[in-house]
Amino acid sequence: MAFTTPAPPSPAVPVPPTAPTPRRRPKAAEMQALLGELRQEFERLNAAHMGGKYTCPIIEFSTRKSFGGYYQKNKHRIVLSWQAYLEHGWDEVLNTFRHEVAHIVHLHHRAEFWELALRLGVTKKYAANPVVTKQRAGKVYVYVCPSCKGEVRRRKRLRMSSCGKCDKNFNLRYKLTLKHVEVIPAA
Repeated sequence: MAFTTPAPPSPAVPVPPTAPTPRRRPKAAEMQALLGELRQEFERLNAAHMGGKYTCPIIEFSTRKSFGGYYQKNKHRIVLSWQAYLEHGWDEVLNTFRHEVAHIVHLHHRAEFWELALRLGVTKKYAANPVVTKQRAGKVYVYVCPSCKGEVRRRKRLRMSSCGKCDKNFNLRYKLTLKHVEVIPAA
């Protein structure tokens, strides 16, 4: 199986004028400007590398996720992480976007996917380190089953619950009892 030499990386999309600041809420105008840049990048990639035969997917930023991005075939949608943009910058988001565009053609990570991804300008196989989520301060309630001695950890206090391993339905015989409460300090 012969691999072709990948074309030089695509010219970089201009870096957006605003510099990311960690852990801030996105401004609607800023997010719309970035989405506009990504739509233009898709049109450029589609025309240059995919024969112009694909329609632009829905492109969204998610403020709730801790991934770089993903492509949903059934909705023809690319979702990118706002937090990844804040922590790793525009170049990383653009790299992830190009990776997800390659998934429009190939939903797997076999050789033909990587050939297309490199032609689209993906600069690395693996994303930056995952977004680190800080552990929330608060309490963790640890319950124990009287029968199997299994532990159940919850952020909210339980009133009447039984062990789901011992019986799928509520059963007083397997009623969970509070073992202890762990206090998690603010980071």
